[in-house]
Amino acid sequence: MTADLPDTLPETLHDRLDRLEVPAGDLGAARAGGTRLRRRRRAAAASLVGAAAAAVVVTSVTVGPFGTPDPREGRGIDTEPAGSSVAPLGRLDFSGGLRAYASPDGSEVHLGGRVFDGKDLAGLDTDAAATSRGIVAYDDGRPVLLDATGATRALEQAAEAGGAFTPAAKSDSDGSTVAYGAVLDGTPTVVVRDLASSTEVAIRAVDPATRIDALDRGVVALRDEAGTSLWDTSTGEVSQLAGPGTTVADLRGGVVLYDGPAPEGPAARDLTLVRGPIDAQLTFDGSHVLSWSGTLRSTDGGASIQLDRGPTAGGYAFWTFDTDGSVLVAVPDGQRASVYDCGLPSGTCETLAPVSVTSGDPMFIGNDM
Repeated sequence: MTADLPDTLPETLHDRLDRLEVPAGDLGAARAGGTRLRRRRRAAAASLVGAAAAAVVVTSVTVGPFGTPDPREGRGIDTEPAGSSVAPLGRLDFSGGLRAYASPDGSEVHLGGRVFDGKDLAGLDTDAAATSRGIVAYDDGRPVLLDATGATRALEQAAEAGGAFTPAAKSDSDGSTVAYGAVLDGTPTVVVRDLASSTEVAIRAVDPATRIDALDRGVVALRDEAGTSLWDTSTGEVSQLAGPGTTVADLRGGVVLYDGPAPEGPAARDLTLVRGPIDAQLTFDGSHVLSWSGTLRSTDGGASIQLDRGPTAGGYAFWTFDTDGSVLVAVPDGQRASVYDCGLPSGTCETLAPVSVTSGDPMFIGNDM
């Protein structure tokens, strides 16, 4: 899944719209089933892909001055917006969500209302996090943010280059808070940061095998060999949620979507527990489940939400949530896929630019099911 990138990301992602139409062909609806199984196995084995795939995203970016160190921490955490030593991509429009998706080989990248040539960006969707402030990923083991200015900046100046602790980053439903990993002072550490103010919310040293499964309203789901626990960053309290046989697929609005045995730890008492596939997702308020269908089922017995765009009979599609809470839908048709942005709860969909799928399945950057 990994690949070597050119010397600079901006040189790869330049302003050249790739709208070449390719002769249509029949990819076969059977591919969707195989993709679903592959992605479930990938999600269940996140510990195997965490370090490798995320580093691909911006490995080649050379990050410049990082801002003024925070004297309270003594670790050089950014307190002001930081620049980049390379030319930015140019302004990106995140007002309607990131609308971040790409062709399967990464050669065609859609982001913030623009289309870039992005060769060799395979794996971009795997462990990055799409936030309302941009894409959080890893550069040689150090967390970075590609923001709406098109520039890339480091989130942790003191993070060790080449650090091996790069779990999949997760974004809160507020869109601007993110949890990521870094090696700080030689210790694997989970950091929760408010990207809007560029301030650290909380920090916690963890076992190097720890994975970040979800972040919601300041509560982080952390999974290690002992199971899953919830870390409340407002109080610092950590409480056991489930044993090692259970995996949290998503956490939103006090609802836990899980796979495996039902959570029975102390943290489960005040939560709504909903069983679902490991590659499903919750709406930001936790009221509905998105799971490979244009019908989002309710988590509390209420009415389902029906999207007005999706595959025709016998067809298939790919789904995810955008950073504004809407649903992105990609419907393959021959060698291109139609892409829609569907509002909730109306289910009304807006047509976005299509994407090439000549070599596989479309990717949703930073939030792939």
